[in-house]
Amino acid sequence: MPLDSARLAEPARPPVLARGFAAPGIPVARPRLPAAEAILPYLQEIDANHWYANHGLLWLRLQSRLAAHWGMGGDEVALTANATLALALALRATGVAPGRKCLMPAWTFVATAGAARGAGLVPHFADVDAGTWALDPDAVEARPDLGEMGAILVVAPFGRPLDLARWDALSDRTGVPVIVDAAAAFDALRDGGPMAVGRAPVVVSLHATKSFGIGEGGAVLSRDAAWLERLRRLSNFGFLGSRDAVLAGTNAKMSEYAAAIGLAAMDAWPGTRAGWRSITRHYADALEHAGLPSSPGFGGDWVSATLSVLWPGEGADGAAALAREGIGTLRWWGDGCHRNPAYADCPRDPLPVTEAIARRAIGLPFWRDMTATQVEYICGVARRAAGA
Repeated sequence: MPLDSARLAEPARPPVLARGFAAPGIPVARPRLPAAEAILPYLQEIDANHWYANHGLLWLRLQSRLAAHWGMGGDEVALTANATLALALALRATGVAPGRKCLMPAWTFVATAGAARGAGLVPHFADVDAGTWALDPDAVEARPDLGEMGAILVVAPFGRPLDLARWDALSDRTGVPVIVDAAAAFDALRDGGPMAVGRAPVVVSLHATKSFGIGEGGAVLSRDAAWLERLRRLSNFGFLGSRDAVLAGTNAKMSEYAAAIGLAAMDAWPGTRAGWRSITRHYADALEHAGLPSSPGFGGDWVSATLSVLWPGEGADGAAALAREGIGTLRWWGDGCHRNPAYADCPRDPLPVTEAIARRAIGLPFWRDMTATQVEYICGVARRAAGA
C-alpha cells in the first residue's frame, strides 16, 4: 500500500467516541509476513524432500542467504528456534560458570534477563546512557566490580546500531566475554551497514514483530568457528555430525517450515525494507514537527519495526490521551526489566536514567503499510495532547 493512500487500518478495538465523532482504532503494531502464495513453492519443496526438521535443505539455504545479507561466511551464522534460546545458548557456549553475574542494561526487554537465567546466571542490572539508551562501554570498564561479572549482555535498543569494536576492545582488556543482544538490528547489521560484526557473538531475532520476521526464529553471528560449533551442538542435544552428545544440549533447532517463511521473506526483503524506510522517514519528519523526541537514532540509516517517543510528562497520561482518540500505544519495555516481579530480587545499580526513560517512553503505532493520513493523524493528536 503506498504511503500516500488514505486507507485506515482495521480497528484495533471498537471505535471510540472522540470529540463527537467515531475515531477508527489504530493498532500499535500490525505484523506482515510473506503471503501464503509466496511461501507455497518452498512448502512444496519440503513435500518433495520429505525433510521437515534437523538442518534440512531449506534451513541450509536460508542460513546461507542470511549470512550473505550480513556479509558473513556461510559457516559464521547459526539458526535457532528463537532469539531468547539463542542468547541463553550463547552464554553457555562462552563457558561462563553457572551462578556468576551477567551484567546487562535495566532498559531492555525481559527476554534478555530470561536468557541469562536460562544459562544459570544472575542478571545484574546497570543503567544506560541517556543519549544512546544503551550501556556505555567506558562506564562499564570503569566499574570496580567488573571482576564479579561472568559476562556482559549488551543490548542494541530497538535496533539502534552499536559500535561493537569498542565492546571487543573492552573484552580484550578485561577478559570479560561480551554477547550482543541485537534482537531488532537485522537491518543495521547488513553488509556495509552501520553496525559491523566484530569478535563478540551477535544474536538477532526473527520474530513476527521484527522488521524481518518469520513468526519465530533467531540467528547467531560469530566469526569464531570453534565457539559457533559449541553453540550448534548445544542447540542440537549436544550432537554435531554424530549421535554422541558431547555437551548437555537442548533442542533449539529451526524447522524447515520456519525456513520456508524465511526464504520467502528474503525474496521480498528489498521491497519490505523500502516500505520500512519510507514510513520511518515520514514519521521522523512528522514527529519533529510535533515536537516529540523519538528513541535515539530513529530515522538514521537503518530500519526497525518499533517507534518509541518520550512524552513531555508521564507516558501513562500520553497513552491515555491517545487512546481516547482511537490510537493504540504500548510501553514496549514497561518500567524497565528490573521492575518485573520475576527479576525483582536481582542485584542492580542505581538506575536514574532508566527510570526517567521508562516513565516517559511510549510506543506509537508503527508498521510498514501505514499511510500518510494515519501518521499525520497520530502526530497531530499527539502534538495537541502533549501541548495540553
